[in-house]
Amino acid sequence: MELKNYLKNIPNFSDFSRKSKILLLSYFLRQNRGMVEFSVKDIRDCCSGLLKPPSQLSQQLELLSKGRDSVLMKCSKRGYYSIAIPGLNEVETYFTSATKTEALADKILAEAILYLRKIISKVGEDNKRKFMAEAVSCLGVDARRGTIIMVWAGTIDHLYDYILSNKLAEFNAALRARNGRESRLTITNKDDFSDIKESIFIEICRSSHIITKDVRRILDEKLGVRNSCAHPSNIEVHLSKVVNFIEDLVDNVILKYVI
Repeated sequence: MELKNYLKNIPNFSDFSRKSKILLLSYFLRQNRGMVEFSVKDIRDCCSGLLKPPSQLSQQLELLSKGRDSVLMKCSKRGYYSIAIPGLNEVETYFTSATKTEALADKILAEAILYLRKIISKVGEDNKRKFMAEAVSCLGVDARRGTIIMVWAGTIDHLYDYILSNKLAEFNAALRARNGRESRLTITNKDDFSDIKESIFIEICRSSHIITKDVRRILDEKLGVRNSCAHPSNIEVHLSKVVNFIEDLVDNVILKYVI
C-alpha cells in the first residue's frame, strides 16, 4: 500500500500530535514496507513529495524511545528504531476504534436513507417523487450538499406548479403591487418564474397569502442552507441537518400545498 492510500484511512492526520504522526508513519513502514527497523531518513523518504515530515524528527525519535513504557525502542544498529509493544497497541487501538466509528456512521446513514425514503413516498406526483428519491440517493455516496440542492429545487418547482394551478391571479396581483422591476412581470408559465430571485419569490408568496408566515420562515431558513451548500465553503453539513431539511420541506411545503 502506498502512503497516499494509507493516509486515506486517517482523514484527520494533520490534526494529530507530532508523537502520533511519528507512530503512524513508523507503523506504515513496518506494515507496508516490511521495515521493522527504520531511521530518520526512512521516515523522511516515505513522506517525500506527499507531506511535510514531523519537525525535529531526530530529537523526537530519541525522546519516544526513552522510559519504561516507551512507544519506540532503539535497535542495535546506530540511528535505527523500532515500534515497541505500547506503540503498536496505541496505533492498532486507533485503527480498531476508527473502523468501529466508520461502521456506526454507515449504519446511521443507511437508517436515515430508509427513513427519508418513507418521507418521500408520501409525495403524490410520480415525477416529483422520483426526483426527490434520486436526491435522497445522493446521500448513499455522501453527497450531502447535492441532496440539499436537489431537494430545494424540487420544492421550489412544486410551488411553481401549485401557483400556476391554483393561485396564479393572486401571485400576479402581488407582483403588480411591488416596487421595482418585478412589478412589470406577469407570470403565464413556469419559465416566467426564472426572472424572479428565489428570495423575492418567497416574499411574494407570503404577501399574496399563498403561504403562511411559518412556511415563509421555513423557506427563508432553508434557502440560506441551500445557498451555503451551493458555493465552496468550509461548513460541515451534518446528516441531521440534511434529514431536517428534507422533512421540513416535504411535510410543510410539498404535502401542504397540493396541486
